[in-house]
Amino acid sequence: MDFNQRLSEALDSGLSSPTKEMKDWFQKRTKLHIDLVQKYCRKIHKYDAERFPKIIERGKAHDQSKLEDPELEPYIFVTWKHKCKDDDKKFDPPKDLSDRMNKATEHHITSNSHHPEFHCDKEDLEKSSGRDATKMSDEDIAEMVADWCAMSEEKGNTPKSWADQNVNKKWIFTDDQTDLIYELIDAIWDE
Repeated sequence: MDFNQRLSEALDSGLSSPTKEMKDWFQKRTKLHIDLVQKYCRKIHKYDAERFPKIIERGKAHDQSKLEDPELEPYIFVTWKHKCKDDDKKFDPPKDLSDRMNKATEHHITSNSHHPEFHCDKEDLEKSSGRDATKMSDEDIAEMVADWCAMSEEKGNTPKSWADQNVNKKWIFTDDQTDLIYELIDAIWDE
């Protein structure tokens, strides 16, 4: 089942809280994001297919957990919240919804190996910085970089600036992992 079929089926399965506008925005933005991640995964594959043999498949599976419970409905609101922030509009969800959004985000980052938090111990998850990402594989890092590039293209900034703000600050990587992150950014990002 392709992205649009899966999302349509999920959205038609009884969600009643989000508005049609929120659902439409979630669909548009999530599809764009996944398409961009796939674009950068293809660039990584072209750069070094031997080192990253599974990167194309990983791009196809990227963020699929957002299309299922327990993430789907809360992520519609998470995506809407980011849209409102980008549009300088106020969106203050009630506490119970905000809690569900936070739980969905936590579920997402701890269930998808392209997020450093997937590899963290419980104690590390409670930290706001210095989270241990050293257990990430090269494929995990490659998908993470593709994700960062996609986000940078969406937000109009650069993955290098994101890396400079977060690598070995928010997340701790080995020297080899750090080198790989910057190598991939240099190889696939067109400024």
